[in-house]
Amino acid sequence: MKRLLIISVALLMGMTVRAQEHFIEVLGERTIPARAQFDSLIVEFGSGFDADKYATAFNIAGKLGKDVRFVSLTYRTVDPKGNEIVASGMVAYPERGPFKGTIEVSPICKEKYMCGTERLFTIECLPSIRGHVVIVPDTIGYGVTKDEAIPLLQSGNIARVAVDMRLAVQEYFAAVGEKRSLPRKTILFGYSLGAAGALETACYYHAHPELGVKMRCLCLSSGAYDPALAIKSSIDKRFNEYLVYPAITLGMNRWMDMGLDYSKIFQGAVLRDFDKITEGNDNLGNYARNVYGTDPSIYLHPDFYKEGCNEDINRLMEGLASLKVPFEGDRLPRKLRIYLRHSQEDTYVPVECTDQFYKEMRRAGYHNILYHRDLHGTHYDEAAKTFVDLFMLIIL
Repeated sequence: MKRLLIISVALLMGMTVRAQEHFIEVLGERTIPARAQFDSLIVEFGSGFDADKYATAFNIAGKLGKDVRFVSLTYRTVDPKGNEIVASGMVAYPERGPFKGTIEVSPICKEKYMCGTERLFTIECLPSIRGHVVIVPDTIGYGVTKDEAIPLLQSGNIARVAVDMRLAVQEYFAAVGEKRSLPRKTILFGYSLGAAGALETACYYHAHPELGVKMRCLCLSSGAYDPALAIKSSIDKRFNEYLVYPAITLGMNRWMDMGLDYSKIFQGAVLRDFDKITEGNDNLGNYARNVYGTDPSIYLHPDFYKEGCNEDINRLMEGLASLKVPFEGDRLPRKLRIYLRHSQEDTYVPVECTDQFYKEMRRAGYHNILYHRDLHGTHYDEAAKTFVDLFMLIIL
């Protein structure tokens, strides 16, 4: 409330307030103790996450951490078609002490009501307890744009929204009179469906040095860097525990004008319940395990398993192939440190995605890469390991 009053009083008194190209307004703010954030993480990951494995690490980090200010705000950016749109996001930063750096997070796929601006909290902001400013845009389809389709795997727009969010945070700090400035040195972080977005964000910063962002490293985990490969691998294995295909298809129809006929892509109960599944209000993992099945052949059109697919399936796969993040040439700094992680037991995003990405990066001449390919662990286990990796980076 105090920060909102600073802006209002300045305007009433006729004081000069620098024009804000991105930041619009604060939606809400609150302070959360460090330990409470870890408790929320355990609740959010639910039954798929073995909290006992990480209890000691969480307890230590919780005791050493700082109380964190969570602020949700709105800002100007563009949608996947290039049209101006008002989006929202979350920034978290320590209430006291110097800012040690910035961490920019490409958000994970979640239920719409679980995004940061809806709850004034998001687990991706955990590193802020160690003195960092953490920026997490909602992405189009969440927060104030929740009535829109989510552009899943459309990493170009996810990156643009993230960059504009950073610029909005800079303007927010200036507007509320924050004496500490947003650090230029940043860690880019992406897990699961956020990994490709973080990769594209790194490419964007490298192409726009005038923004003054200094990338310390790129941390990617369990990502679908090649969307076509991710879906083809799950189809071939006939097993996937995350019913995300309908939402991906909806997003491609909305933002890429694919004109796909859902009845030529899905069948049975998933086709019947398509609108309900894509509302974004229920857990897609629960849908797969307990409602619609984990074998894609149950709900995908039979033509997926024939030598000659129908026209809509071919267009879908071509569209997915076009969403692969290009990184050849000099789209990334050659010396940028890249950390990769994935489990071969991942049943949400196939490990083949990171295997191929790692090989292609090496062939393209990027050798400053560390790849942890775990033999065991669920998709949620990899999330916990990735957070531990990130904490080790910011501590050391």
